[in-house]
Amino acid sequence: MLKWTLLLTLGLLAVPSFALPPLTPYQATYKTTYKLGFNIDVEAERILSQNSNGEWVLDFRAQNWFARIQQTSTFLLDPDTEFKPLLYRRYQRVFGKSKEQQVIFHWDQHRVTNDIDNKPWKMDIPAGTQDLLSYQLKLRYNLLENPEQKQFQYPVADGGKIKYFTFRVVGEEILQTPMGKLNTIKLESLRHSKMDVEHLVWLAKDWDNLLIRIEPVRRKDKEEPVILVKASLAGKKVKGF
Repeated sequence: MLKWTLLLTLGLLAVPSFALPPLTPYQATYKTTYKLGFNIDVEAERILSQNSNGEWVLDFRAQNWFARIQQTSTFLLDPDTEFKPLLYRRYQRVFGKSKEQQVIFHWDQHRVTNDIDNKPWKMDIPAGTQDLLSYQLKLRYNLLENPEQKQFQYPVADGGKIKYFTFRVVGEEILQTPMGKLNTIKLESLRHSKMDVEHLVWLAKDWDNLLIRIEPVRRKDKEEPVILVKASLAGKKVKGF
């Protein structure tokens, strides 16, 4: 279900090895509408925090009467490799049917262990491989460290395959949001195989490139934009002008 992947559409050109800006813990709430012959409002939350081991944890969860999804990415911020995923977990229940997935990264072997519903298998991965959450955060911070770069591509371990998620910078735009007007960077999310534009993405330029909006280019019956309604970075509320 496209709406319940919600933020997965956020994607290998060489990235210069500048010093990576420090990560900022944040909490963000998004809303969208799912259409099933009638409209259902869906709210999702994302939280970035650091645990007692010094690992970073990006948590995403969305829930409604017919579905629940939770994803968690645990990763390290390495000076050489930047974002280094360690563990990705996903749980979903849609209309009573459940599915669990776990991806464990073995960087000493350049492999991952995929485990879907207790059926594990291993897969080789290239350097810099991300999981389905970490690459989105990596995109934000690659833009912070190198704002002149116009295209970014990331290998992502997903479902026993390596997929390449590509983003192209379109320009800058002032966007009206529930928090007021925000200066944003506008990007195109490109389809994996054909490189067609699949989604438009807006990031808040003055707020560590926080995701503000995702909008499908070819809007299908069930697809509506995903919109940020409130957020805070290191305890400071996101406000427009």
